[in-house]
Amino acid sequence: MPSPTTPFQTIAVALSGGVDSAVTAWLLQEQGFRVLGLHADLGLDDPHKTQALEKLAAFLKVPLQLIPLERPFRETVVTYLVREYRRGQTPNPCVVCNQRIKFEKLYEEALARGAEGLATGHYARIVDFPQRGGRTIARGLDAAKDQSYFLHRLNPEIFSRVVFPLGEMRKEAVRALANKLGLPIPQSVESQDACFLPPGGYREFLEKGWGPDLATPGEIVDLQGRRLGRHRGLYAYTIGQRRGLGLPAGEPYYVIRMEPEQNRLVIGFKKDLAASGLWVRDLHWLVPPGDLESLEVLVQIRYRHRPVAGTLQWTPAGRIGVRFAEPQKAVTPGQAAVFYLEDRILGGGWIEEAW
Repeated sequence: MPSPTTPFQTIAVALSGGVDSAVTAWLLQEQGFRVLGLHADLGLDDPHKTQALEKLAAFLKVPLQLIPLERPFRETVVTYLVREYRRGQTPNPCVVCNQRIKFEKLYEEALARGAEGLATGHYARIVDFPQRGGRTIARGLDAAKDQSYFLHRLNPEIFSRVVFPLGEMRKEAVRALANKLGLPIPQSVESQDACFLPPGGYREFLEKGWGPDLATPGEIVDLQGRRLGRHRGLYAYTIGQRRGLGLPAGEPYYVIRMEPEQNRLVIGFKKDLAASGLWVRDLHWLVPPGDLESLEVLVQIRYRHRPVAGTLQWTPAGRIGVRFAEPQKAVTPGQAAVFYLEDRILGGGWIEEAW
């Protein structure tokens, strides 16, 4: 975190209305900074949430501005979400939203309003990485809440102006501090990753008009192509899913892959989920990767996935892959594969396919 002796005087805080961003604002004030509250209005808030935000900002004595970002949100995050589901992929909109909305649009708005930087309530850190000649994002101290995975596509050029005050804290300490301060946040309000989703999650969001054509039923088949049943639309499933298939068998069925061209859902058994590696596309590096041939990394293939050892591989055609030290289950096309050296991010890309 910057200190009052740095050139920073005014920092904008992305206020969501949750505990994490509220404590972030308070901590920065305690450090002597002038704090501005910015809320990304994605066109999804109800009047009650706006009133709660205003009450929180008044309690913190922080000027609050609602930044209208509904249009860029729809054009980037929602368009990406629907496009990936149509391709039979399982998207990760939080990665795209952090990159394109919070740390592009909201960051620009912060600087335009006179702030020298932008702070958020992410559990992550920005650290020097002298071995790679730059700075990068590292895991937060609280391993259970670490959110560095979602931030791997940020532009490293902004790292000198981005602040994560909670990166060195544990969630329990943040909650305890919020209770001690008496922050006016309802107990039911918790900071969450996909903050734009309704209670029903992605399905409800898409079914409310964002992607009505996605609900196209099709065949459920096994690995041999034998028809076993019908699905409600590929968007309603993800690789490794067991529940909701409605097909009795001697052992549970799992979703193995999706075939959008035929609108087919392919299922199999738990043993069929294992993969030796994966191919990635659209790579993004936070620091220079150096020689990629046989580079050993820790790779994380989902937010809640335990990072595992792997070796980066490349083909003469420029295709980048990862061979796992041990086979991994439910490698999901469309999710991000993020490469770490110890606790520091080297870069990452979108999973194209498992092998």
